[in-house]
Amino acid sequence: MNKENLPWSEKHRPRKLDALVGNRKTIEKLREWVESWKSEIPVKRAALLVGPPGTGKTASVGALANDLDMELVEFNSSDKRNKDSIETLVWRAASQQTLDGRFRLILLDEVDGLSGTSDRGGVGAILKVVKDTVHPIVMTANDPDSPRLKDLMKVCQIFNYDLIENDDIKRILKKIVSENKVEVSSEALDEIIESSRGDVRAAISDLESYVRSGSASLISEPIIRDSKRETEETLRHLFASVNPKMARKALNESELNHDSLVLWLEENLHLHLLDSIELHEGLEQLSLADVTLGRIMINQNWKLLSYFFDFLSLGVAMSRSKTPFRRVKYSQPSWPLLIWQGNRKRDKQIDVLESLSVVTGVSKRRVRQTHLDTINEIVKIKPKSLSVFASWLNVERSNLVQKSSR
Repeated sequence: MNKENLPWSEKHRPRKLDALVGNRKTIEKLREWVESWKSEIPVKRAALLVGPPGTGKTASVGALANDLDMELVEFNSSDKRNKDSIETLVWRAASQQTLDGRFRLILLDEVDGLSGTSDRGGVGAILKVVKDTVHPIVMTANDPDSPRLKDLMKVCQIFNYDLIENDDIKRILKKIVSENKVEVSSEALDEIIESSRGDVRAAISDLESYVRSGSASLISEPIIRDSKRETEETLRHLFASVNPKMARKALNESELNHDSLVLWLEENLHLHLLDSIELHEGLEQLSLADVTLGRIMINQNWKLLSYFFDFLSLGVAMSRSKTPFRRVKYSQPSWPLLIWQGNRKRDKQIDVLESLSVVTGVSKRRVRQTHLDTINEIVKIKPKSLSVFASWLNVERSNLVQKSSR
């Protein structure tokens, strides 16, 4: 196919590493791992690139092969990747030397998509190939929680890719607009970028659709993607962020409300902040966020909301300075249940104290010690008296039962 007829996402695919945007440190570490093969085969013979779609995982492998003059052999999700084909085609590419003596770079794209009858036995076969390979194998995956990655992660060097920042996406789109000699308004570009949610490939595809539609005005029906993060994805993106801007973006795109966000962080903060200094700083910042949220709700001063997000992004997320990011299993907050139970107990206690105060003429503050504790002790000694006291105070028996069991 003529290059001009290619989809823009393919036509403008970066061929060199310096043409890539975002994830610079990760890509540099990947390059170092690949180059280490020139001196000796590393302990981990495969790399796994994990991150959302459109963050440059596949593009960085192709660009790396070009920069290092390596032969690239790619097996993507459209290929048959069952046990037999992997043990023959992939194994052959991995275990045999190239004709011209160059290193070969083997790419297995979207390995978290291995499923169904056509891909049966694929993961097991990949593990065998990794064991025998004499060339670097790089795999990509979009979903770090995929159960299919569990065994692969044990034998792979993991490289995490973050969402691409809007400024970087804008720079790419402007370059494409210039190369294709088309005109796109700044407003349309901003809308395309916002819709992409950090996915460069999606942004390029949307730009092409917009230009080819011939519309001279702003996108009338902007492409809507499901940008709502699942709860665990929100936390994972937050703590995987390498700068406050990316952390803030993860929070802005979350489906969690502000209260739930604080509760989930309070419950799981210790999983990512293992160092005592990190944990202390993280909890301090979370408490400041909680106090700020309280002031917002009491005074309805929503101008403070930016400070709330700063405490969570610049504060909590950036507290992780020593502990390496790792995949963890998050726990659901127990506070909502405890609060509900506490409210129930408090409501029952208030009923009993109010009744005692009326009957005895003693304040509610003092009636607990002067009367309620005595009633509890009597009920313990003589359980049948429970009905008498409940009738006398005109309260439910269960209210006194709970109090007597304390």
